[in-house]
Amino acid sequence: MSGSKNNEYDLLNRTLLTEGKFTTQEPIDLTNCDKEPIHIPGQIQPHGVLLAITKDKEHTVVQASRNTIALFGIEAEELLGQPLASLIGEEQLLSLLQYDLNTESTSDLQYTRLLINLQDTTTEFFVILHESEGLIILEFELDAIDESTIVNDFEWIRTFFGRVKQTNNRFEASQVAAEQIKEMLGYDRVMIYEFDENWNGKVIAEAREAELEPFLGHNYPASDIPKQARELYLRNWLRTIVDVHYTPVEIIPTIQPVTGKPLNLSLSILRSVSPLHIEYLHNMGVGATVTISLIHDNQLWGLITCHHYSPKYIPHRVRNLCNFLGSFFSSELYQRQQIDDYESELDMRRQASRIADVFIGNTSFVRVIEQLQEEETTLLNLMSASGAAISYQDKLLLYGQTPTAGQVRELAGWLGGKAKNYVYANSRLSLDYEPAKAYKEKASGALYLALSPGQQNYIIWFRPEVLQIVEWAGDPAKAVIQDNDGMRLSPRKSFEKWRQVVQSTSFPWKVKEINILPELKTIVHRQTENQLQQVEELALQNARILRQNEQRYLQLMELSPVAFMTITNGQIIYSNSEAAELFGAKSTQALIGKDFTQYISRQSQDDMQKSLDELQENVVQLISTNGFFTDVDQNIMQLEVTLTAITYGGKPSVMMIARLVASNIEQTEAYSNMSDQLHSYLATDPLTDIPNRPAFEKSLELNWDTALAEQQHLTLFLIDLDGLRAYNAIHGLNGGDLCLQWVADVLAMIGSIHEATIARFSGGAFTMMLSGSDQAQAKSLAEEISQSVLALQIPRDTSNSGEFMTVTIGGVSVIPNASMRPSDLIDQVERSLMRAKNKGKNQIFCCDGEY
Repeated sequence: MSGSKNNEYDLLNRTLLTEGKFTTQEPIDLTNCDKEPIHIPGQIQPHGVLLAITKDKEHTVVQASRNTIALFGIEAEELLGQPLASLIGEEQLLSLLQYDLNTESTSDLQYTRLLINLQDTTTEFFVILHESEGLIILEFELDAIDESTIVNDFEWIRTFFGRVKQTNNRFEASQVAAEQIKEMLGYDRVMIYEFDENWNGKVIAEAREAELEPFLGHNYPASDIPKQARELYLRNWLRTIVDVHYTPVEIIPTIQPVTGKPLNLSLSILRSVSPLHIEYLHNMGVGATVTISLIHDNQLWGLITCHHYSPKYIPHRVRNLCNFLGSFFSSELYQRQQIDDYESELDMRRQASRIADVFIGNTSFVRVIEQLQEEETTLLNLMSASGAAISYQDKLLLYGQTPTAGQVRELAGWLGGKAKNYVYANSRLSLDYEPAKAYKEKASGALYLALSPGQQNYIIWFRPEVLQIVEWAGDPAKAVIQDNDGMRLSPRKSFEKWRQVVQSTSFPWKVKEINILPELKTIVHRQTENQLQQVEELALQNARILRQNEQRYLQLMELSPVAFMTITNGQIIYSNSEAAELFGAKSTQALIGKDFTQYISRQSQDDMQKSLDELQENVVQLISTNGFFTDVDQNIMQLEVTLTAITYGGKPSVMMIARLVASNIEQTEAYSNMSDQLHSYLATDPLTDIPNRPAFEKSLELNWDTALAEQQHLTLFLIDLDGLRAYNAIHGLNGGDLCLQWVADVLAMIGSIHEATIARFSGGAFTMMLSGSDQAQAKSLAEEISQSVLALQIPRDTSNSGEFMTVTIGGVSVIPNASMRPSDLIDQVERSLMRAKNKGKNQIFCCDGEY
C-alpha cells in the first residue's frame, strides 16, 4: 500500500484511459494481452442499454447498443439520428443536462431515474451518465428498486463499520469485511486480494459457502490482471459481470463521430469484458462477479472479488453501497497498516538510534568497539538478522552467524558495487553472487549499509537460507497454456492448489527495514535522528517564513507612499501608482511586463545591472544608491533607490523604492521611513519579530571580534523546540506559530535580563549569544531557559496528559583565538545540540568547545 498521506477518502481517477500502445489489428492472446484495448471493446453486457448523444442543443443519438429493442421496443437503427428528447421527453432531458459531467472533477458518475413511455406503458429506468471524448454516454438499466431493502442500508453500514472497527489487526478486519460483504450481496465466495510489489496477488481473507474449495492464502500471478485492467480498476471502483456466459451486444456504429475512433468506455458501467477474462472465469467455473477496487492515494493495492456460480444481478443502489464500503474499508486498512508500521518503526528507530549513538557519541575507537559488543543483541534484532559484520577503521567485527572474515571482505566489495545511496539489499544472495553458495546456510540474505562515503566502513546484516512454500492458485509457470492447434495462448484451466518450494533465499528485507537505514546513515553525515527530523521541519518552516515575508512585502507595497516596483527575471511584475507617476506611465499596467533595464539611463546601466545581479545571486541583500533613469518619454531623471532581494511568487526577485533626488522634505521623509522599514524587514523574523539568522550572523561577527580582542568568553546557545512537527500535526500550523511566538517572547525576556542577543535560527530553533560567561554560568543560564519554557505549560496535545512543550539546548563557551572563525562556533554548538538530543527531550549539553 502507498505510504503517502492524503485525504481519508480520495477522489477517484475519473480520467479516460487513452494512454498506452494498444493493438486492434492482431488477434489477442496472452502473448500480447497487455496491449488489448479493453477500454474500447465496441460492445456492452446485455443487462442494460447504452446510448451516446451529442453535446449540442439537439442532443442527437449518434451511437446505440443493438439491444434497444429488448428494453425500449425500438430498433437501434431507428434511434440513431433522433434527438434524445423523442425518447425521454424535453422535461427529463433538461433535468439530465443539469448534472456536472466533468469526469475529472467528480468522485463518482452521475445517476438518476427516468420514466419512459413505451407502447403506452410507463417504465422506470435507472440511468448512469458521463462524458466521453465529446459525447454524453447514458447507460439504462431497468429499475430493480426494492423499497423494503432500502431501510436496511443504514443497518448494513452501521454493522460493517462497527465490526471492522472492533478487530485487532488488518487481517481480522479483512476477514470481517469479506464475511459482511458476502452476507450483504449473497455471493457464493468473497475474497480480499492484495497485490505485492510485482503485482502478484494473494488472498488474505475469504468468506465462502462450505462446499467450496478454499482459496485463502492462494497466490495469483500478475498475468491474471494485466496493466491496462489495473488502470481501469483505478477509474471504476466497482465492476460487475451479471452473467459470465453472456453474449456481448454490439454498439452501432462502431466509430464515434467526434474522434473517428471506437467509443471510449473507460468509465462505462456496462462495458463488455475482455474475452480472455471471460475465458479465465469460465475455467474457474464462475457464473457472475463483482469486483471492488481497494485504492489509497490513487494507488491500487488490492481488490474485493465476489464470485457466484450462477448469474446474479446487483441493482445500482446496492453497488453504490458497496462502492462506499470499499472506500471506507480501503482507508481503514491503510490506517491500520500505518498504525502497525508506526509502532514497529518507533521500536526500530529506538534501536537504530542506539547503534548510531555508538558511532556518533564516541571519538575513541576502543570505546566504539566496547559499546558495539554491549549492543550486539540490538544490532541483530534491529534487522531480524542472525549475523552481522561491521567494518570500522580498518577492523572487521563479526557478530552472530556469519561467513568468514575473508568471505565477508570479498562480499563487501560486490555489495558496495551494487549499492545505491549507500544501501543494497538482497534476499537471494547465492543466486546472484556465485561465491555465496558456499555459505548460503548462514547468509542467503544480506543487507549492506556503507558508513562512510568511500565505503571502507560498513555494516552487513545476514539472514540464513529459509525453505519457503508458496501456494499458488494453479501452477504459475502454466498461467498460460497453448491450445491444441498450437497457435493460441489462453488462460490456465487448472486452479487447484500448486505448491512451490523456494530454495536459496532468505526472508525478504521489508520496506520498513530499508526505510530505517536513513537513521543509521546519520553516521555518514554525523547526524542524529532528531537532526533528520529538523531538516524536514526546517524546510516546512522556511517555506512558511518565505510566505510570511512575502505577505509583509505585499502589505508594504500596497501601503507605500513612495514609488514601489518589484522586478523578477529583469521584468517589472508589480508597480504602484506612485511608480507609474514617477516614470510618466498612464497607469501601473503600462509598466507591468516591461524590461526594467529600458528605464535605466545608459550612463548608469552597468552599475545598476551589477547591483541587480548581486541581489539576485544573494551576494548582498540590500543596496541604496543613486542613478540616472529615463521615464516613458525618455526624459532623464536622477533617482535615489533602495533595492532589496526578496522572494516573490516563489521566485527570486528585487524590490525597489525610489524618489527623485530633488524631492521635497515630505517626500524625502516618506522615502527614508520606507527604507528603514525595508532594513527592519531584512533583519527580523516575520513570525516572532525577533532578529533572523542573517542578522544574528552579522552580530556574531561583531561580538567575535570584540571577544577576540579582549580575550573574553563568548557563549552561544542553540535552543530547539522539542516535537514541533508533532505539535503542528495536532494543533495545526497556526497553532505551531503561536507556540513559536510564546517561546520567542520568553527568550526575548531572558535575553533582555542577561543582556544577550537572541534570534530565530531556523524552523523551531532559536539562538542566544552573550559575552563574558564561562561554562558554569552558561549551564546555569541554559537551565533557566529550559525551566522558563516549561513554565509556559504549553500542552503537547489535547488529551490533558500533563505533558508540556520543552526545549533541548546545546551550548558552547569559548575564548576566541586567531585560528578560529565564527562559523566554527556555529558548527560546535550544532554538535552540542546533537549530543543533547541524543539523550532525549528537554536535555542540555554545554561544553567549552574543546571536545
